[in-house]
Amino acid sequence: MNKKNLPKQAINAIRRAYIKGDLKAYQIAEKLHIAYTTVYNYCKLFGEIKRLHPDKLADMNFFIPVKRKIQDKSEHYLPCITILPELIRTDTTKKLSGRKLFKRYKAIYPGGYSLTHFQSIFTKWKNENGFNTYSISKVGFISAADNVLLNQWRNSNNHRYWQRAVVIEGSFNGRPLKELADKVEVNILTADSWVATYKTQGINGLILKQRASCQEILDKISQKVENVIKLLHQAPMLYNINRTSWRREDLALVYEHVYGSSISVTMVSKYLKKSGYNFRKAKKVLTSPDLNFQEKLNKITDILKNLGPEDRFFSIDEMGPIGIRVRGGRSLMKNGELRTILKRQKSKGSLIVTAAVELITNQVTHFYSYGKNTTEMMRLLDVLLEQYKPMKKIYLSWDAVSWHRSKILKARVNEVNSDDFLRLNQTPRVFLAPLPTSSQFLNVIESVFSGLARAVIHNSDYPGVQECKVAIDRHFAERNAYFIKFPKRAGKKIWGNEIVKPIFHVANNCKDPRDWG
Repeated sequence: MNKKNLPKQAINAIRRAYIKGDLKAYQIAEKLHIAYTTVYNYCKLFGEIKRLHPDKLADMNFFIPVKRKIQDKSEHYLPCITILPELIRTDTTKKLSGRKLFKRYKAIYPGGYSLTHFQSIFTKWKNENGFNTYSISKVGFISAADNVLLNQWRNSNNHRYWQRAVVIEGSFNGRPLKELADKVEVNILTADSWVATYKTQGINGLILKQRASCQEILDKISQKVENVIKLLHQAPMLYNINRTSWRREDLALVYEHVYGSSISVTMVSKYLKKSGYNFRKAKKVLTSPDLNFQEKLNKITDILKNLGPEDRFFSIDEMGPIGIRVRGGRSLMKNGELRTILKRQKSKGSLIVTAAVELITNQVTHFYSYGKNTTEMMRLLDVLLEQYKPMKKIYLSWDAVSWHRSKILKARVNEVNSDDFLRLNQTPRVFLAPLPTSSQFLNVIESVFSGLARAVIHNSDYPGVQECKVAIDRHFAERNAYFIKFPKRAGKKIWGNEIVKPIFHVANNCKDPRDWG
């Protein structure tokens, strides 16, 4: 019996039941959803193994080798294999067929093989000699004028003409049609249709015809462009998108919801470009004057390389004060248009966001502060200690402003690291990893702030501070939920809202080149 008749798990299950002697064939067959006779036959096989090789019975990979009988070739084999190439060569049908060849073979050898034996020999011979069912589809003649045009097609930049020329010339030179179809990367039926067209219509049948523009299709495209521009002129928040300016992917998503038909991001980009809309970019280069820059950088890099499963590393900073007023920003605009904003505006208030991004889980912890000072840093420290209580170590990394390195803050860190405090509160031990002076471009949280600014601060006109806080809270909640669902450390490709990748690297610039303060 062929051991490949059943999955290996089923065969092993039957074998184990046989070895235990608890063999109830009907129950095993019902449990494995197989026929009773199959279980019975395998038991016979295992009984033969037990008789001949008792030490191999428990070896699930051992089976008695099957000696296949070498069948002697009959008296009909030599005449059949001799006549077969001639039958194929003289076949005039479009596609080789064993059944059609058999009729011609039978006319020559009435007492020869049956159809089943002949088709078996034909298939084996065809595979061994590299023939395929379309090999007989061949161009028999190419005129001198056609040859000149085909050479031009082969040397042109038009890929479709090149394909046709390769197939026609290759077929004329006797190359298999399957090989030619693979070379020009088309289906063999397409290559065969080109050969058939050339044989019946000549070179004119292969000339590409100009496709007439369908006015109905053009009108639909024009309507799609108009609909995209209509959406662009409305605020994203009207469609429950927590942004103040459009992204192409948001336009594609809302378009399908509003108009009931799908549109790709690529087509949105194409329509916007066609209508004269584009994004404008700016770039700045930052440099740190810190004399101990490399030493501090190496320290942080070593920490990140050796983080344990119960260690967490935080990039910390404050954003703001953010003035609540009509704000500018980067957005899709038509060429020649210029969006203007009053230079002097009445302030609706301001806010400061204090936040920390954890580099392993990419989760952001944030709250709103009344100022940038040591008190707020100690408040953030307490929040992180409570939030990450199960951890053993947490590392705090921030820039070198005065309130990040004050004596009061260091005293608080020493206090939470004392044995009495750790034993009483069961909190992780705190380590500081300050950044070099003036190196905001290394601070990963700056990248997160850049994404926040672009999403909900740029192009905004909030009625007041509370509305702005709601948008910021939602932004961070959605971002954290995304990285819980799709875990990824900060430093790889990020969510899509950040301007740059939040990666700790000396060549990176996490600081948003635009001013959101």
